[in-house]
Amino acid sequence: MRLLIRWAINTIAIVGAAYLLPAVTLSSWRSALVAGLLLGILNTFVRPLFRLLTLPINVLTLGLFVLVTNGFILMILDWLMKGFDIGGFFWAIVAAAIISVITTLINIVIGGDKRSSHRGSGRSRR
Repeated sequence: MRLLIRWAINTIAIVGAAYLLPAVTLSSWRSALVAGLLLGILNTFVRPLFRLLTLPINVLTLGLFVLVTNGFILMILDWLMKGFDIGGFFWAIVAAAIISVITTLINIVIGGDKRSSHRGSGRSRR
């Protein structure tokens, strides 16, 4: 169930970025759904590797370089998909910032990850 919710959140965030930015385009709702799915896959497998490789520069920039790595992941998504287009790397970074804000707001509204609320509560699960 959480996987479907994450997919929906990614899709909504991508549609929001495409709506707000003139250089980010989606050809259809089907493209938005596929982009949300592929973004989730890239965030699961590629983003941790990028974050590890860019850790020193992330420390130096106090975490702001994360936007660059997220923008690079969106450029990979643009390269993988036909119906999702970004006008350049600058727009990918701006879209990454917008997608981050939208996903954060949605996670706040729906309650985010329920598993984290049980950590440190002292209760054991049976």
